[in-house]
Amino acid sequence: MLGTRVVSGVLLVAALVLLLYIDQWLAPWHLLWFALTALAMGLGALEFSSLLEETPCRPSTRAVLGGVAAVLVANWIPHVSNVVGDSDRLSGLVHEPNAAVAVLAWPFLSFVGVLMVTFVAQSIKFETPGGAVATIAGTLLVVAYIGLLGSFIVQFRWFDGCKHGLIPLAFLIATAKGADVGAYTVGRIAGRHKLWPAVSPNKTVEGAVGGLGFACLAALIVETVTVYSGSVTGVGWGGAAVFGVVVGVVAQVGDLMESMIKRDCRRKDASAVVPGFGGVLDVLDSLLFAAPVAYGLWLFLGP
Repeated sequence: MLGTRVVSGVLLVAALVLLLYIDQWLAPWHLLWFALTALAMGLGALEFSSLLEETPCRPSTRAVLGGVAAVLVANWIPHVSNVVGDSDRLSGLVHEPNAAVAVLAWPFLSFVGVLMVTFVAQSIKFETPGGAVATIAGTLLVVAYIGLLGSFIVQFRWFDGCKHGLIPLAFLIATAKGADVGAYTVGRIAGRHKLWPAVSPNKTVEGAVGGLGFACLAALIVETVTVYSGSVTGVGWGGAAVFGVVVGVVAQVGDLMESMIKRDCRRKDASAVVPGFGGVLDVLDSLLFAAPVAYGLWLFLGP
């Protein structure tokens, strides 16, 4: 299992690096980044919807996919508006001092629209009491978890810098997945004391400490690459250490929260799409929770 996870992880990271490298020449559209995030968020949304089928909150699959798609597309509006016409009001957001915060208004406004449409759609289908509110709740939970939290990952692509957000993304992904790998590896080798058995019976205190160490190491490695590359800027050694600790902790909390979802839905994995990991949701869980915190940290620590 450990070997399969390592091989799958290496292949996923290599494919991601190649895709992002090629995608640099497609700015500001970033079509490959759009395709990747659409695929990952779409599959993650389907897996989450499938999990919730075991609960009273059975979401509408079409509403979930439509809602996630609407939120995803909204992330591109302020970045490409100046390319498609005279849209100074929209594109101006990208150049304001608070641009990285302002652009988040678009996916959040889109989510509000999804919420309102979901209510209306369920009212049109309403016949007998007992199911409409649960369906609305389940639908909006999936769209918020995948779409809104995922928007922070998407927006990392437009952070300032010569590499179109590659360094911020590298910090996020390396740190969050470093925490995953460290927790799993150290937990398998030296885990003795249960961390939170009610939520995840296999996770251990030793694994959590190992995950935190791996997260810090991953952040410092990314910072080392930026220092010696000479063409990009990181957050400094102290900033990288802080980033590693904070994001490493939150990433592991995100993993635990997805474990709670799976246990509540009586499932071990979200699916079996990714060998060694389970489903796409099992790969995204730490990133989704870590991304908002990492986004705010980068605004505070970044260049």
